[in-house]
Amino acid sequence: MLKIDRLDLLGIFLIILGVVVLTTSFMDNLVMMIMWPLLFGSSEGKAVLFFVGMGSLLILNSLIRSKISFFNTIYSRLKEFSPDGRKYLKIFLILVILTYFAGIIIEIFLRLKYGVSPLTIFVSLNPSPTSTSPTHSHVFKSVLGYLIEVVGLHVPNHVHTGASLIQQVMPWAFLIIFTLPAAYITGLFSLNNQRDLYKIIMAFSITLTLVGMLDGGIFSPPGMIGLAGILGIYAIKSPFKMRQLLVPAILIVLLIVSGVALEILGSNSAYHELTIINPHQPIDLQGYDVISIQNQNDRTIIRIKANRSDKKTLEDLFVSLEGKADGFFMTWNFASYL
Repeated sequence: MLKIDRLDLLGIFLIILGVVVLTTSFMDNLVMMIMWPLLFGSSEGKAVLFFVGMGSLLILNSLIRSKISFFNTIYSRLKEFSPDGRKYLKIFLILVILTYFAGIIIEIFLRLKYGVSPLTIFVSLNPSPTSTSPTHSHVFKSVLGYLIEVVGLHVPNHVHTGASLIQQVMPWAFLIIFTLPAAYITGLFSLNNQRDLYKIIMAFSITLTLVGMLDGGIFSPPGMIGLAGILGIYAIKSPFKMRQLLVPAILIVLLIVSGVALEILGSNSAYHELTIINPHQPIDLQGYDVISIQNQNDRTIIRIKANRSDKKTLEDLFVSLEGKADGFFMTWNFASYL
């Protein structure tokens, strides 16, 4: 008979919480407030992924250890776990880092295709606006949105899937179809033979890292926080000594500095340069402080003064350009986020 322990109960609670957040709206504000420091999400989608991901890791680990039901055959065929799951955690790290860097490469290729700077924000407008940048990537998220549309699943309007971006990043972005499940499975196996507290910490870090793989990339808060937790856990050996965490701490600090450096390097506080792709209707620029306009075959390059925040500028451009172009690139002003 299957025994339900406290980790099972925690897993069940998290999954139920994820379903409630997805299907209702009465908890949206509370969830966004609590999860914002970890996920920095503009909708509840990341929170749902986090709750369901962490909950399922805890429950499936318990089922595998119990060797019951349909897991019995799978368990008997698995190679023997290492005592601390380190070999699976190592594979998990390799898959995660591979995916992170592949996402950055896809972001760069997308901009090279249109001859714009790698350090720009891209917004796909058809059928709805979806943004992505090297410092906060949504290229792999678009695959999830695409698959949801193909299968015909209903997603509430307040959860943004990013499906419109897929037309610009396929087929390379489909890498996530292979690396995300593989990372989930190796992360699941790495929980084996860990104490309850370690399992919770590992499940927490693994789930944040998986969310970062899918939505945000290596420089996103879930990506960096999750990776910090995994690197720290991987570095710890018995007996524990504080210096074991020195290398992981240095790596994360370097990662944070690199992300900020890219933001500053790509920043332009004087103006926003917009490269509008395939404009097919006249663009209403009323309300923008336009510096110059240049037409080049299938694109229009517009410079406007950076006298508003990037967020406000993007939101206005979503409305101004919707249905009038395939997408646009925009330089950013890092100072507007401070």
